[in-house]
Amino acid sequence: MARRPIPTVILAATLALTSTACGALPVDLLKPGSRVWIIPVQNTSGRPAVLAVAKDESPMGDLVGTAQPAVVPAGQTIDVTFTVPGDRQGWAIFVNPTPNIGALITAPDVPPNATGKLPLTISVDQAGNPSVSVPNAPGWFGN
Repeated sequence: MARRPIPTVILAATLALTSTACGALPVDLLKPGSRVWIIPVQNTSGRPAVLAVAKDESPMGDLVGTAQPAVVPAGQTIDVTFTVPGDRQGWAIFVNPTPNIGALITAPDVPPNATGKLPLTISVDQAGNPSVSVPNAPGWFGN
């Protein structure tokens, strides 16, 4: 059976994030004031979902935080622990980043005091497209 080639961007991101999940993240990325967010990630696609906390650039910038695990296997829902910078700008959470798929959650989308289990769910549809469900409450995603 012939194997489909993996796009270079996805392969590079997977390799980089896999090393992050294995503890290879440079210590200087986690600065004082970092926050921990726990968000369920529901992956209904047929391929792994790649997660990252990086500079909010297009394409995705350098890593500035962590996602544990950094990859959610196909067909699974897992609580992912994100360690994000304490500042309110310049970074974002990316899911399946490519030149065409940018940031999913940006720093200002979440209230500044939010920590722990958040009332969000990240979903990855069968085509690999990410989305996020958000509460209809003040401080969340522009409300």
